[in-house]
Amino acid sequence: MLASPQFGIHIPFWVMLFVASGVAAVFGILLGAPTLRLRGDYLAIVTLGFGEIVPQTFLNLSQWTGGPNGIGSLDQPAIFNFRFGFQALPYYYLILGLIAVAVLAASNLRASRLGRAWMAIREDELAAAHAGINTTTTKLAAFAIGASFSGSPVARTHRSCSWFRPISSAST
Repeated sequence: MLASPQFGIHIPFWVMLFVASGVAAVFGILLGAPTLRLRGDYLAIVTLGFGEIVPQTFLNLSQWTGGPNGIGSLDQPAIFNFRFGFQALPYYYLILGLIAVAVLAASNLRASRLGRAWMAIREDELAAAHAGINTTTTKLAAFAIGASFSGSPVARTHRSCSWFRPISSAST
């Protein structure tokens, strides 16, 4: 929406990459907060429910998302004066570079204080809580960071196709 003629706003790809990650992180927190106490099968059911509700919501918000037709005529990414266009090789190198950045960030995150807190919660949540780790905020950080890692590919892939349409499980 923010990089298409639909609303007349043209925000650059590199800015939208961070905006998509931030918006995904906010929705990760909003969707993760009610599910913090769920375990096992109940968590799986809620996850499947959100997986069906979210695409249907985007398909039904046709005034903003274009509905089943999606958002067309998206701006192509550019590095300085080089426009990607519809050539495959620049997108390949872009994705390769962004994957390298994501792997580096994930490996650094694992060695950080937050990563060690996640490992402590994974091993024994009660012991981690008694050790002084705030399990609620640490779990919400996991939801937010996981969602932001999965939200940035949205900005990458829709630019290579020049249109974006939410995919529902009913249409696949």
